[in-house]
Amino acid sequence: MARPLRIEYPGAFYHVTCRGNERKTIFRDDSDRYTFLDMLAASLETFTVSLHGYVLMNNHFHLIIETHEANLGKLMQRFNTAYTVYYNRCHNRNGHLYQGRYKAILIDADEYLLELSRYVHLNPVRIRKFSRFPIDEKKTILESYRWSSYDGYTRRRQRQPFMTYDLILTMMGDGDTPTLRRQYKRFVMSGITDDLSGTYWNDIKWQMLKGTEDFADRIYATFIDRKTPPSSIPLSPRRTLTIDDIAGLVAAVCDVDKDDLYRKQSTSPVARSLFMDLCCAYLNARLSMTEIGRELGNVSVAALSHNNRRLRERMDNDTTIRRLHEEIKKKLEKH
Repeated sequence: MARPLRIEYPGAFYHVTCRGNERKTIFRDDSDRYTFLDMLAASLETFTVSLHGYVLMNNHFHLIIETHEANLGKLMQRFNTAYTVYYNRCHNRNGHLYQGRYKAILIDADEYLLELSRYVHLNPVRIRKFSRFPIDEKKTILESYRWSSYDGYTRRRQRQPFMTYDLILTMMGDGDTPTLRRQYKRFVMSGITDDLSGTYWNDIKWQMLKGTEDFADRIYATFIDRKTPPSSIPLSPRRTLTIDDIAGLVAAVCDVDKDDLYRKQSTSPVARSLFMDLCCAYLNARLSMTEIGRELGNVSVAALSHNNRRLRERMDNDTTIRRLHEEIKKKLEKH
């Protein structure tokens, strides 16, 4: 059987999985898991990639990844190599750690991202030894599992700086509120039934895509058939805003001068930080991070990534900034 294609483009979402060679363990202890997450965080920053979810199991892992540039292959090559070198050195072994190449399913995010997050977060209770456990016991196991992003979705204090939580949560409703987090928890827990287990993989197309027929047709025409110029096919119709649209809405909500948002030495640094973050989030389907940085006053990709990470740390502790961010996002979604 031929290997599935690796389709890459700015703004793509992937379900990435990797399994240990011969299904053997890839995490022997918590030190391995902490090192894995540290290396993952560093790689995400280097390649300006967003992580929307993860789970670490004993012999495999799942990642929900959004690439702001067409660089999934570069990210995974560097990351998997770095962890393999660490693991082999630490545990005095040689050879391949993983079973073949990583698996990457291209996701139609508008239709399946929320479902994917539930599938990933339910992995700890889908292993065979828990199959006959009562549902309430499975819920207890899931809530106590340390090595996934689930905790951060349901409890703000457990959030990790390398994770992006807001996109999936906004698919449940408006704002990052306790009510919304409880709603997400109910959504995930509702999947602990025999009815839902295993159904996620039922409609994967061409071994590499999960999406609607329309999404599949556009991907086929752009990357497989290649008869249609890629620039003429909107792969991410959800993001159609211009940078000036975003500037106008940020200026209106924050009550600042729109032109000032484009200046590196802005007199409104909070609004400028919000503007940079939202440009990265809403323009990445059409512009690379380098191009976005150029539009924002020749800001480097590293500086954009640093700003976005620092902003999320500030929003965790500053309700005013978090409220402004959520208000602007609501307006952007309706624009």
